Amino acid sequence: MKYRTSGVASFLVVSLVFIVLGQALAGDESFPLWPVEDYGSGWILGDRNSDGTTDYALRLDDRGEKKYEAVDHNHDGIMDNFYFYSRGVLERQEIDTNFDGNIDLWIFMDDGVHVRGFDRDTNHDGQVDLVRRYGEN
Repeated sequence: MKYRTSGVASFLVVSLVFIVLGQALAGDESFPLWPVEDYGSGWILGDRNSDGTTDYALRLDDRGEKKYEAVDHNHDGIMDNFYFYSRGVLERQEIDTNFDGNIDLWIFMDDGVHVRGFDRDTNHDGQVDLVRRYGEN
């Protein structure tokens, strides 16, 4: 598959995904940074750059709506962007921005469209050190 996107659009999508996936709500699942070969039964797999290695995984819920997505953006064999949905609507994104195997950006969404806020580990020490929320008093 080939997609045409501008650099700005790609950055916004990636940023949004990071923010949304980062916030784990009570009782929510969280992804380990699995190697691509660990996605199997129950996952729809894709190879976005046709190199023979899975770099996209999608899991649907019982209604056939998106539940999880995982993407290996730098094609190193480790998924680094994770999308979490509820009833097919994007709720959060978790991103490993520097591809070191650790999530360092969590993006939170409202209605799958608007960024509600994000948490960020800017110095990659495993601790959130930047928190932004939008539309809150």
